[in-house]
Amino acid sequence: MNEVKRIFELDLLRGIAVVLMVIFHFGYDLALFGYASYQTTQDTGWIIFRALVLSMFLLAVGMSAYLAYKNHINYAKLIKTLAKLTLVSVLISIGSYQVFEHSWIYFGVIHFITVALICSLFFVNIPNVSLLFTVLILGSYWMGYHPFDTLFDYGVQEWNIPVFTVDLVSFSPWFSLVLLGIFVMHKKMFGLSVKETEGMKKIAYLGQHSLLIYLVHQPVLFGLFYLIKFLR
Repeated sequence: MNEVKRIFELDLLRGIAVVLMVIFHFGYDLALFGYASYQTTQDTGWIIFRALVLSMFLLAVGMSAYLAYKNHINYAKLIKTLAKLTLVSVLISIGSYQVFEHSWIYFGVIHFITVALICSLFFVNIPNVSLLFTVLILGSYWMGYHPFDTLFDYGVQEWNIPVFTVDLVSFSPWFSLVLLGIFVMHKKMFGLSVKETEGMKKIAYLGQHSLLIYLVHQPVLFGLFYLIKFLR
């Protein structure tokens, strides 16, 4: 089975999301270390910024899932991908517990993507149904009905996980973005044609290594901020 051909514009989308993610976390760390007075979890601008970055990543997840699995599922490669995502999720949980003992990450964006990738397999060959579920999930969310939140409520009560966590991506409404990505790629609505300049290629390169960057960028930023704090 031939490898799925990379789409430059899709890598570019991820790359832009990576750049915005680093900017967001740099701003988050500024506030965390006391260099800024805003609250990234409360201020409207920062909340919209996070939603934009997350939406770009999750659209890319749905698009990539459609391209990779619409005709054939390479289970060996899928298991390898899921194992890598699971390992990264565990490392994030452990690392966040060391820093945020009472608000550690138990279902952040990588945890979510791991589960969402599995769920997306049921939709890659029924993209119109994928769009229908996109509308249903978003509609129920806007009407105040969050059926998936009961799982987190159960975890808070039975497993003693934190009520507040520094990164939580719930299925409602975020899985709708993955489903929308499937539909968009099926209908070839992602038809942007971007000139492959050197600058664009560098951003796309970041998109090709988004998981690695996600894993290492916060420890690097934390290290820099601790160093600055120590030297002051």
